[in-house]
Parts: sequence; structure tokens; C-alpha cells
Amino acid sequence: MSSSTGQTSRLAEIDERLEQVRADLVAFADQGDLDEEQAERFDALEAELVALEAEREPLARRAATLDRVRAAIQGGPRAVEADRGPDLISQRRDPFADLAQVRTGMVPVSDLRARALTAIEQAPDYVPDDQREQATRLVERGDRHGRIARHMLLTGSPAYERAFEAVLTGEEVWALAPEEQDALRQAREHHRSVNIGTDAQGGYLVPFYVDPTIIVLGDGVVNPLRQISRVVSITTNTWHGITRTGIEVEWLAEAEEATGTQPTYGRPEIPTHKAGAWITATFEAAQDTTITSQIGGLLAEAKAEEEAEVFTVGTGTGQPTGVVTAVAAVASSVVDTAGAGTYEVGDVYALRGALPPRYRSNSVWLGNDQILLATRQFAGGAGPSHAFWADLGVATPSQLLGRPVYESSVMADEVTAGANILMLGDFSRYVIVDRIGMTVQHEPLVKGTNQRPTGEMGWFAHWRVGADVVDANAFRLLQVAA
Repeated sequence: MSSSTGQTSRLAEIDERLEQVRADLVAFADQGDLDEEQAERFDALEAELVALEAEREPLARRAATLDRVRAAIQGGPRAVEADRGPDLISQRRDPFADLAQVRTGMVPVSDLRARALTAIEQAPDYVPDDQREQATRLVERGDRHGRIARHMLLTGSPAYERAFEAVLTGEEVWALAPEEQDALRQAREHHRSVNIGTDAQGGYLVPFYVDPTIIVLGDGVVNPLRQISRVVSITTNTWHGITRTGIEVEWLAEAEEATGTQPTYGRPEIPTHKAGAWITATFEAAQDTTITSQIGGLLAEAKAEEEAEVFTVGTGTGQPTGVVTAVAAVASSVVDTAGAGTYEVGDVYALRGALPPRYRSNSVWLGNDQILLATRQFAGGAGPSHAFWADLGVATPSQLLGRPVYESSVMADEVTAGANILMLGDFSRYVIVDRIGMTVQHEPLVKGTNQRPTGEMGWFAHWRVGADVVDANAFRLLQVAA
């Protein structure tokens, strides 16, 4: 058997196994809660999926190269020039060429990422530069396997934008141009393949350049937690992390045997939860505006407002776990005010002193504006409170006891018994997990209470996001004593 024949055979075996692994993962996910044995099996299948995809990439790339060589030999010298495949220059001209190969993994990861960066550059003019920069960072820093780049390419072409706009205003798919139908089909096949254990029937993926799960809109004032926390993007259902205890250091004499202490590793998991938003518009408004450019901003605003709430005080049941909720549940991370029902300057110093030294260099403060105003008043007197807060000339000083300050409108705004009024911590230990891809489903005819048309159409958008604290010791929460 020749080398190329053997590689072709192996590629076919991998494709067959990948199909089976994906089917098994879907079957497990459909079962809901898994017992320990099932969970271990699910993790093993997920690891195998990643390994198979990594092995498949170079084989698929070589197979594609061999196909081009064979075609060139049959077609002569002119075919060599025409069939040499998409190099970087051609990708920059049309990053959306051969979407079927993009979807099925026939394009190498390096090429996927190069194409995605070009697609970001070619996004519509109404996409601001800061949003392009955010998308670029996502591809360059957090897309080792090319999954996010693939998603961008399959939902970012001009043909897909036209198709998305058409179907969301009620046009039938069969009436679309052939290239629009193909773009829509490739995106929906991608949607089905990556939505393990979720309903992927119906609905259309939002073009990536207006997708709030990729592009974070706004200046972060409403939801500072996205600015200061660790934000990761995934294409699976659950984020799997790794934590470990500190390694003990010992002093040894010459030729003395080391104790060989073994650190303890943990594996935190953060599931994603589905959130949804319902938007309606009159027929006239839908006809007179560009849905694609408008819907992203509307959904991003609603998403940011809701996340400001759940990232702070979310229950963790059917929604992300808020940072205050998680830290408040750990007694050793809660600091009571010195006096019952009071808040004084000494409480700020006590909270600062309670944070372990290893977290202080990356720590930031979080509190409601009313509490920050009360804190600012501590700087008005003489003695230890004088010049207590830096940059007193601005609306909210940038630093408190040398650490940055961020406002959260969701945290408690009154000094009452049991209220959680101020937090200090290393927010890289609070992880926000975005499941890439927002889906929109179109309702062409909204009906009123009497089941008669209202002259409106509607759109239901849904997405998934999760969040939780992975190290509560990295935070200290000031709670008003009873």
C-alpha cells in the first residue's frame, strides 16, 4: 500500500469515527443529568473528538493538495496555475470561497484564521473599528482549533448577509439566489454539527459581525464584569478548566532526597445556560430598516443589561452564577463591617487587609455608585482618612488604596444589615464563558390576545452563556454586620 493510499484510508477511518463520536456525544447530552460513569465516558468522547480533529487536519490538507496535483496533471500547465488552491492573496480577495470545504474541515486551521482576519477587515462599513479589533483578538488569541474562525466564515459572507436579511423579513428560502441558498445551507449544517445536545432545528445564526456572543458592544459601564473578568469563548456546551494547589518548597542539604510533594489538581466546569429575547416590529418598520444592522445592536443592549444582573447576583440555577453569589457562599471570603448596620473607613482597610497577598497585585474594587459615594466621603477629614482616595477631582476616582475601582449598579446601594456592599478581588478567577453563536428565529405574523394579526412580525433570539468563580479565595466581600 502506498503512503498516499494509506493516508486516504486513514482519513476515511477518521471521518467515520468522527461521525460516530459526534452521534454518541449527542446521545449522552440528550439524557440530561449524567451519572459519574456517564460523565467520564462523555469526557473521554470529547477528548477523542479533539484528538481526531487534530489528526485529521494535516491528512485532509495533504489529500486536498494531491487532488489539485492530479487535476493539474490531467489538465496541463494551465490547470496547474488555476488549480493550485487558495493562497493567502486569493484568501484576501475572497475569504468565503469554498464554504463547503470550510465547513467540513478541509481547510487548514492556519488558513481558516487568515481567512477570518480578512473577513473581519471586509465586514460592512457600519461595524466600528473597536468591534473589529475585538473579533481580531478572539481569532488571534483564543482560537487554537480554528472553530471560531470557521464560524465567522460561515456566517460572515455577503451572500449569507443577504440570505439572513431575506429570511428574517419573511422571504422563502427557495426564492433566494443560488449562492445565497448555498451560504444559508452551509451555515445551518455548521449550526447543527456544533449544537451537541441542543435543539438546532429552525433558526438562523446571526452574522458574526453583529453577533453579541462575538462582538461585545458598549463601553462596559453597564457591565464592567466583562472588562475585568476572564472571558473565554467556546463552541461546546461546557467549559472545562484546571486548578491546582500551591507547590510546597523545601530546603535541602547536599545529596538529600526531596520529599516530592504532589500538587492537587481540580477540574472546575462551567456550563452554559440559554437566554432568550423576543423582539417585535411593525411591518412598516421592518420594511424601512435594515434588520441585519439593527438587530445586533438591540440584542447586544438587552444582553448587556441582563448580564450585568446575572454576572453579579445570578443564582447559578438555569443561569450563570454571579460573582457576589459565589463569594458570599464561602464564609472565609466574607468580611463583616466593624459595626452593626454601619460602614466606616476602617472597613475598607479591613477588606483590603483580608485579601491574601498573592491576589493583591491583580485586584480591583467593585461597588454600587452610592456605596462609592459614601466611600469617597471618608477622604474628607484629617488623620488616616485624609487623601484616602486617589484622583479626587474626577467623578469616580480611578483608584482606592492603590487598586482600580469599577462601578456595579447591581450591587447593594444601601448600608443595611446583611447587604453585600463592596468587593475586592482578582477577577481573573471569575470566568465568563460565551458559547459562540446567537440564533434568531422569525415569526412572520404576531397575533394579539384575540389571535388576530397585529401588523407586526417578531424575532426570537437565543444564545448561551455561563459564569462562575473558580477560586473564591481570590475575593473578599464586605458584608454589613447585623
